[in-house]
Amino acid sequence: MAQLVQSTGAVKACLRRSYPSWSPEAEMQRSVVKRLIGGSMDYAEMSRRALGDHWGRLSDEERSQFVTDLGRLIERRYLVHGMFLGPDCQIRFDRESVTTRGTASVFATVLTEPRGKPLRLAVEYRLLLKSDRWVVYDLVTDGTSLLDNYRDQFDKVIARESFGALLRKLRQQANEGSEDRAQE
Repeated sequence: MAQLVQSTGAVKACLRRSYPSWSPEAEMQRSVVKRLIGGSMDYAEMSRRALGDHWGRLSDEERSQFVTDLGRLIERRYLVHGMFLGPDCQIRFDRESVTTRGTASVFATVLTEPRGKPLRLAVEYRLLLKSDRWVVYDLVTDGTSLLDNYRDQFDKVIARESFGALLRKLRQQANEGSEDRAQE
């Protein structure tokens, strides 16, 4: 829990100031937030679990590309639609549960007021112990697992189309908004 408190505090501190999206300051802010988020998340583990049985059928290059694209998508969504919905957003870390198998859950409550309406979210961070630090591999918000949600979506795209189509869709979603910043 201490690691999450520290990284969340650092992200919130970084996002305290607002800059025009086209400015060098905004780009630096996005870069710092991405580094902080990436340091807390295990995109490789998330990717492996989100793809399930499909993971074993991929080449090393396909795996690497998928991990990169999923990481970019998560970072973008965190920045654009993330839990830090405003300066008044509060995250209260309630408790943690650690197993002997190197997994843990940290339970938190997010209090915010998007569009002036009070919102309370229950969040569970699911973590793995990797080397000497804890990394997030899933987020459960009000009972909905990000990992399960991705797995369902990915399975449907692969079944209907192909893994290549899934990569193209991930890349497109991860890039949405980049063009808007360049034009502003």
